[in-house]
Amino acid sequence: MADPTPSQKWLEYASNDLSWTKANLTEQVWYGACFTSQQAAEKALKAYLISKDEAIKKIHDLRVLVERCLNIDPDFEKLRDSCISLNFYYIPARYPDIGEFTDFTEDKAREAYQLAKEIVEFVEEKLR
Repeated sequence: MADPTPSQKWLEYASNDLSWTKANLTEQVWYGACFTSQQAAEKALKAYLISKDEAIKKIHDLRVLVERCLNIDPDFEKLRDSCISLNFYYIPARYPDIGEFTDFTEDKAREAYQLAKEIVEFVEEKLR
């Protein structure tokens, strides 16, 4: 079996982050589920960009990443709101003493998982 392409590897990691999110949900680690959801979405968007020979930078802003995807494929418009929602979780989940504190709840964590799953599945379909 051939080695995975760079975009396939990124997408594999995105899928693994969704599994990590499920584990966080099971263990009731709400901030963890929000963070790993953001990570899954970020890696999926980067997988798409890499598949289109776009250079990716060390950036975590989903709003910027989805805009770059939109420049290639207007279908990504349907992910804009999901990316905006998930983008909010990166900093407060990773750095609890920086930025605006958010109350991580079960509802927010489950919603974050659904949004990330939608993004990962969308990119998987685009890369088939």
